[in-house]
Amino acid sequence: MSVSKAWTGSEAVYTAAYRNLLRVAFVLTGSAPAAEDVVHDVFAKVGPKIDTLEEPAAYLRVAVVNRCRSLHRRDVAAPKPDDPADAVMDVGLVELRDALIALPIRQRSAIVLRYLCDLPEDEIASNLNCRPSTVRSLVRRGLAELREVIK
Repeated sequence: MSVSKAWTGSEAVYTAAYRNLLRVAFVLTGSAPAAEDVVHDVFAKVGPKIDTLEEPAAYLRVAVVNRCRSLHRRDVAAPKPDDPADAVMDVGLVELRDALIALPIRQRSAIVLRYLCDLPEDEIASNLNCRPSTVRSLVRRGLAELREVIK
């Protein structure tokens, strides 16, 4: 397979998945520039082998969530949230980010994967490397904390 043909397949996956990956990364990092960096870094790393993946969009989503968690865990690169007026995301997404930013990263990840990506508990558990019961607990506790924040 020529390089140009490989790039064409990767480019199609990137084009199809980019906006959703960016939304997930934005809500998890709290920053549009950090979200763009995460998505581009993940795609640069996964891009060369994208044609060998069974479900490239799912693989990329897991990689983005893991990269966001890694940034959070190391307290690197995740700048303070942008002013909503400066964000390139829609207002609803900025408000969601503002509410979720107070949650611990695992709860935030579980909620984003459940409600923004609409994934079932089993898939979220696989993405977060935990049991489905842990996912239920993370979502339940996260929603309880969100209710307190939103009051």
